[in-house]
Amino acid sequence: MILSAMFLLITSAKAQSFMFYRGDQPLEDNAEYTVSDYDVFMTGDDYVILSMESGLELKNITGNDVQATVAQTILDGPLDGENGYLSFCFQECTTGNNNKTMSGLITANSFSIGYHTNFYVYEGIYNRITVKYEVYLATGIGKPNLKTVTVTYVYDANSTAQLNKTDITPALNVFQEGDQVKINGAFGSNNCQLEVYNLMGQKLAQHLLSSADGTFSLPEKLTKGVYICVIKNGKQTAAMQKFIVK
Repeated sequence: MILSAMFLLITSAKAQSFMFYRGDQPLEDNAEYTVSDYDVFMTGDDYVILSMESGLELKNITGNDVQATVAQTILDGPLDGENGYLSFCFQECTTGNNNKTMSGLITANSFSIGYHTNFYVYEGIYNRITVKYEVYLATGIGKPNLKTVTVTYVYDANSTAQLNKTDITPALNVFQEGDQVKINGAFGSNNCQLEVYNLMGQKLAQHLLSSADGTFSLPEKLTKGVYICVIKNGKQTAAMQKFIVK
């Protein structure tokens, strides 16, 4: 009985619950790599925001739904976020150069929906940051089934653009009625996602558009200022427009 119990404890301790992937390639625990290319994410009259994607995906490799905790820890780099800032998503998205921890469910034998990590920089302002990403069981003592990947984002003179989106032409109309912002457009798909950012690149709103066309009323109340509305069809940006809330 005692030996059996000890065997079960050892077996469960060694069992794996999670795996980090980069694209379709699984990563070894404690893997390290550098990201130095970027996408042109957002353009304005006097700025271009570049997105440096980690490409990390997170998979539950068990046959059961699992409560997971994911964490972002900055090992080296800027903390003020003035010239570059991290985006860290796990079921919800947050921005800012600070350590973050979030918990949630990952369904059996599947990749986590909504897990996404990247670093935003401004064109021509070189920057770099090293970040440790962790995942472990949300229950138990310590960090059960811990998996770790370290990513260094480097934007310098040797970085190269992989996708140029600077010629995006806005195909939507954003307007204000009273204190409510409304978005009107026709995007050819019912799977579009609406995102609203401020000029620092912080995501303030995110909504799935249930119809390919028509008018969507933004439920969030925005303060006076300048914002950017982005419509995404999958991972592609379908439309973009700057607007002012008065």
